[in-house]
Amino acid sequence: MSRKGFSPAFALVLTVLAGTVAYVGLAGLDQGLRAARGEGAPGVFTATALTCVQHPGHESCGCDGTFTAADGGPAREVTLHGAGRDTCVVGTEIAAVDAGADTRVYGPDGSREWIFSAFLLAGASLAVLWSAFQGVLALLDRARHRSDSSPARESAHG
Repeated sequence: MSRKGFSPAFALVLTVLAGTVAYVGLAGLDQGLRAARGEGAPGVFTATALTCVQHPGHESCGCDGTFTAADGGPAREVTLHGAGRDTCVVGTEIAAVDAGADTRVYGPDGSREWIFSAFLLAGASLAVLWSAFQGVLALLDRARHRSDSSPARESAHG
């Protein structure tokens, strides 16, 4: 069986793309795991605005406001990640955790944001493994064709 459909150039592009996706996944994984566990600087989020968008089957909301760390410091403008209409009431103070993101904080229940990073890493890993597997098959196929067309074989059959 010939591996004529395999392109080393495609494998290289796929590997570079997978590496980039893996980098993005790794960059957000640590922060996502801290947010999932509710780790970080505790403080208070005060809601100033709620913006919701309807999608087929669900609603996605953003809750903007200010976060003030429990240990003091200036309040900063952020978004409360994962807030909905029931948790984002303008003027309400909500316990929140700063897990290290510049523009968002998380509620005390944590976040499932890490799942997206895990999917990115899994997809990138599968792409690299598939590319490597295709490359090994192509090398084995070339080696088999070389041994089939070697001079010793041709003289034995001819």
